[in-house]
Amino acid sequence: MSTTKTMKTTRAKSTTRKTAVTTYVAVSNNIYFDGFSYRVRASVNGTKYSKNFSSKKKAYAFRKELLGGK
Repeated sequence: MSTTKTMKTTRAKSTTRKTAVTTYVAVSNNIYFDGFSYRVRASVNGTKYSKNFSSKKKAYAFRKELLGGK
């Protein structure tokens, strides 16, 4: 008597990874809020600036310094 064994093949489960996408909300011209920090993004004479701040006051001060008092 011969017995034959059958092998089951199982597929490796693939998992999809979700990466968090940061959503910025415009607070003012050149200032955005992501829920935790404020980001100032501006271009002056072709040079792009992008910097994060912990407070809105610091972000406004940096923008004022950067854009020359706008």
